Amino acid sequence: MGSLYRRKDSAYWWVAFIDAAGKQRCVSSKSEDEAVARKLLQAVERKVAAEKESGLAPSGPITVERYADKWLQERRERGIASADDDEGRLRHALPKLGQLELSAVRPRHVRDVMRALKKSGKLAPRTQLHVYGVLRVMFADAVTEELLEQSPCTLKTRRQELPEKRDKDPLWRATAVYSREEVVALISDKRVPEDRRILYAIVFLAGTRIGEAGALRWSRYEQEARPLGRLAVAKSFNEKMKAEKGTKKENPRLVPVHLILAKVLAVWRAEGWERVMGRPPTEEDLIIPAREGGYRRGRQVLKQLHQDCRELGLRPRRTHDARRTLISLARADGARKDILRWITHGPPKEIMEDYTTFPWEALCEEIAKLRIQLPVREESTVQATAEYYGNTTFPAGTKKPPSFRNLGALLEWRRRESNPPPGGGFSGRRKPGGSRRRQCTSTSYSAGMGGTV
Repeated sequence: MGSLYRRKDSAYWWVAFIDAAGKQRCVSSKSEDEAVARKLLQAVERKVAAEKESGLAPSGPITVERYADKWLQERRERGIASADDDEGRLRHALPKLGQLELSAVRPRHVRDVMRALKKSGKLAPRTQLHVYGVLRVMFADAVTEELLEQSPCTLKTRRQELPEKRDKDPLWRATAVYSREEVVALISDKRVPEDRRILYAIVFLAGTRIGEAGALRWSRYEQEARPLGRLAVAKSFNEKMKAEKGTKKENPRLVPVHLILAKVLAVWRAEGWERVMGRPPTEEDLIIPAREGGYRRGRQVLKQLHQDCRELGLRPRRTHDARRTLISLARADGARKDILRWITHGPPKEIMEDYTTFPWEALCEEIAKLRIQLPVREESTVQATAEYYGNTTFPAGTKKPPSFRNLGALLEWRRRESNPPPGGGFSGRRKPGGSRRRQCTSTSYSAGMGGTV
């Protein structure tokens, strides 16, 4: 326990206490008010207790570097996926902050670190902000542990103490997207191995992250859902932890399966999976396992993507650009961004979204707006598609189902087939002196492996 006392040579109250290393310390409260001095004593005693609990005090002063090592170790033990990234970002700050005592760090020290990073020109502004973000979280945790009274991370962008969030090359992001023709090539070109074509189909048409796609199992694919099949994206494979974890920000979501993706997965499950893995798939098998078994690694996928791009004469890009491509092309085709966000990122963390649940048909309609045209195959896909939609026959005299321009047309076509008008055939206006006009007149079929949806 500490104590308060007065000194003959000072008008202030002084605080005497035993620090975490067992040494007696005396400090001035810089106040003539005993109540103020007593509050300081209580704060000092709480800090000493926290230092003892941390286990760092017996080895000497708790420096930023020593606390950072302990902080990173605890994050790994708690299963924080970004722990390795946090360590890499702290390396940019520790040369200037590492030897300072944790309690001695002031906002000006953090400001000097950020100025030095900006002056070096080695890190993009976005990366500089990541470094500051890690420092802010680490010092906030130190405040929670009562090792600090307040965090020194008080910098503001509006005061130009932090950079604006932007890329090092402002023009780069505009090129981080694939064209429709490039998407088609990666999904359908026979020069790309079959299992990788399936992976590309999932990330381009369902908008999943690579870790999310790698953790998908057949049991999480509800093929019978209507009007479109449904993927439950609730897990992600973390390459560093070598285990499944929750999705980013723990925000699971249901993703409608685009008609093209549905056909690709149907063929893959019926024939392709067994061709690659040597046995039929079970419900608990991964949809796209690595050929040697287990999960696909993100770095391996990126390397293979670059190989496939070069083989097809395409410019290599990141795997994450597949998500940007889906969002960009779907919005260009008229998809609503607020609903599309539910599909690609899950419900936003806003109060109104807690009271919102979009009907499944609304989600399907937005994903179905994406127009992708695959090469027409020689084999007929009419029967396969009829089975997929639960129909065994098509209208008399119709050799191929109509082309579905959007989900509304699909739903309307299914409704008319399920409830044919009296006398059979399609409902519609009657031409003067003639038979009823067919409302679905397209003669090209495109809901299978080939065609436009």
